[in-house]
Amino acid sequence: MRNSRPIILFPLLCFLSSTISILCDPNTLVCNEKEKHALLRFKKALSNPGNRLSSWSVNQDCCRWEAVRCNNVTGRVVELHLGNPYDADDYEFYRLGGEISPALLELEFLSYLNLSWNDFGGSPIPSFLGSMGSLRYLDLTSVGFGGLVPHQLGNLSTLRHLDLGYNNGLYVENLGWISHLAFLKYLGMNGVDLHREVHWLESVSMFPSLSELHLSDCELNSNKTSSFGYANFTSLTFLDLSENNFNQEIPNWLFNLSSLVSLSLLDNQFKGQISESLGQLKYLEYLDVSFNSFHGPIPTSIGNLSSLRSLGLSENQLINGTLPMSLWFLSNLENLNVRGTSLTGTISEVHFTALSKLKDLLISGTSLSFHVNSSWTPPFQLEYLEADSCKMGPKFPAWLQTQKSLFCLDVSRSGIVDTAPNWFWKFASYIEQIHLSNNQISGDLSQVVLNNTIIDLSSNCFSGRLPRLSPNVVVLNIANNSFSGQISPFMCQKMNGRSKLEVVDISINALSGELSDCWMHWSSLTHVSLGSNNLSGKIPNSMGSLVGLKALSLQNNSFYGEIPSSLENCKVLGLINLSDNKFSGIIPRWIFERTTLMVIHLRSNKFNGHYSSTNMPTFFSYSVGSC
Repeated sequence: MRNSRPIILFPLLCFLSSTISILCDPNTLVCNEKEKHALLRFKKALSNPGNRLSSWSVNQDCCRWEAVRCNNVTGRVVELHLGNPYDADDYEFYRLGGEISPALLELEFLSYLNLSWNDFGGSPIPSFLGSMGSLRYLDLTSVGFGGLVPHQLGNLSTLRHLDLGYNNGLYVENLGWISHLAFLKYLGMNGVDLHREVHWLESVSMFPSLSELHLSDCELNSNKTSSFGYANFTSLTFLDLSENNFNQEIPNWLFNLSSLVSLSLLDNQFKGQISESLGQLKYLEYLDVSFNSFHGPIPTSIGNLSSLRSLGLSENQLINGTLPMSLWFLSNLENLNVRGTSLTGTISEVHFTALSKLKDLLISGTSLSFHVNSSWTPPFQLEYLEADSCKMGPKFPAWLQTQKSLFCLDVSRSGIVDTAPNWFWKFASYIEQIHLSNNQISGDLSQVVLNNTIIDLSSNCFSGRLPRLSPNVVVLNIANNSFSGQISPFMCQKMNGRSKLEVVDISINALSGELSDCWMHWSSLTHVSLGSNNLSGKIPNSMGSLVGLKALSLQNNSFYGEIPSSLENCKVLGLINLSDNKFSGIIPRWIFERTTLMVIHLRSNKFNGHYSSTNMPTFFSYSVGSC
C-alpha cells in the first residue's frame, strides 16, 4: 500500500503537465471573438493599398494574423505591430492610411501599439488612445498626424515608451499632461512644435526612469524657456536636442548627466567655448556638437571620454588650435569629424597609433597637414576619408593602398603634385566615391575603366584619350584636364548593362571630332557639359532621346547647323548654353516658350531672324548676342 500513492500521482502529474503544455503552446491559442471583430472593424476603417493585412480574415484565428500578438495563456490580443517595415522604394505602396477606429478600445489588454511610418493624412491623434489604459508602448512616429497633441495621452499611466516624432505639424501648448506618465523610459517628440511651452524642461525632467529623450527640431528656444539653467535627469543615457535655437552657452546641468551615453546638440546656435567639464561625461560614446558657433580650442578633458566612439565637431568655424594629444588616446574612436573648423597643425603616424578602430576621418576644410612615412601602414581600415583642402602632398599618399574598406575618398585641393600610381586605379575600382579635384595629378587614363558611382577628377593634369566607363558610374567630372583625341569612341562605347550615368562634365579639355548619334545609350543623363573643347559637327538627333535632360552646355566649340527639333522632347531642360559656336538658322520658338528653361545662352553664333523677349518670364536669364 505504501507504493500505491506514487503510482496514482504519476498519471495525474502527466495530465497536468500536458494540460499546461497545451495552454502555453501558441499554436493552440484561439483568439477572443469580440477582439477579432474589433480588429476587423479597425481594418475596415483603414486604407491598405499593399494588402498588408490580407491575413486578417473572419475565417482565421486572429492570433495567427500578421502583426497581431496574443497572450500565450489567455489568447487576448496584447500587441499590434503595424509599423511600415518597407524601405523607401515600397513605402508608399505598403503604408496604411484612412482612419484609426475606436474599435481599438475593445482590446482591453493591448499593451503594445506600433503604427509608425504610415500616413494618416494630417488628421489629429485620436484622443481615445488616452483611454487605452493597458498601453505600455505607443509608437506614432511619422504617421502623418497633425494638430494639437491630445492631453488625454496623459491618462496612459503605465506607459513606458512614447514616440510622436516626425509627423505633419504636431504641436503642444502645454506639457502638463506628461507629468502623469510616471514610468516613462523613452520619450520621442522629434519635430513636434514645443515653442509655446516655456516649462518644457521642467516637464520632461521629472521622470526618475527616463533613459532616452529625443527633442530634435522642436523649435525650442532658450529665450522662451523658463529655467534652462537647471534640469534633473537621474537616469538619462540618450539626449537629442539637435536642430533647435538655443543661442547660448551649453548649460552646466548638462555636464552633470553622468550616465549619458549619447549626446547630440547638432545645429543649434550654442556659442562660447566647450567647457572642460565635458570630461565628466565619462560613459559618453556618441557626441555631436556640429553646426554651432563654438570657439576656442577643443578641451583637453575630452581624453577622459575613454568610451567615445563618435566625435562630431564639424562646421564650428571658430574652433581653433590643434587637436589635443589626449584625443589621440581614445582607442574606441570610430568616427572623427572636424570638418569646417579652423584647426591647424601636423598629423603624423604617431598620432594614429591607438586608433585601430577608426573608420571615418573627416577633416575637410581645416588647415591640418598630413606628414607620414611613405612606407606607413595605418592601424585602421577607413570607410570614409574626407580631407578636402588639407595638405597631403606633394607625393601621392601611398598608404591609401592599405585601405581595403573605403567607400568615399576625398583628397581634393590637398596639394598633390604627382603621377597617379598604377596600383591606384585597380584599388580605386572598389570605392563608391572618388574626389581628387584641384590638384596637379597626372597620368594617362586611356586604358583605365572607371567603376565608381561618383568620380571627380576635375582640374588636374590627366591626359590621353578619355577613360572607359562601367555602367555603375552616375556622376563623371573630368573637366579642366588635358584629355585629347576623338570623342566618338567614348560616346559609343559598349557596356555590359544599361548605363546609370546622370551627370557628365568633360569641358575644358582638348577633345575633337563630332558627336556621334549614340545618345540613346545614355538615357539616364540629366546634365551634359562638353564646353571649351575642339568639337565640331551638328547636334545629333538622338540627343532628343534624353527626356530627363536638365542642363546642356556645348559652348566654345565649333558646332554648326540648326538646333535639332528633337531637343524639344527634353521637357525638363532648365539650362542651354550653345554660345560661341557656328550654329545657324532660326532659333526654335519652343526655346523661348518653355517655362522650365530658365537660362539660355546663344550668343556668338550665326542665327538669323528676329527675337523678341516680350513673352519671356522675368526670371529668364538669356543671352542671344551676336546671332
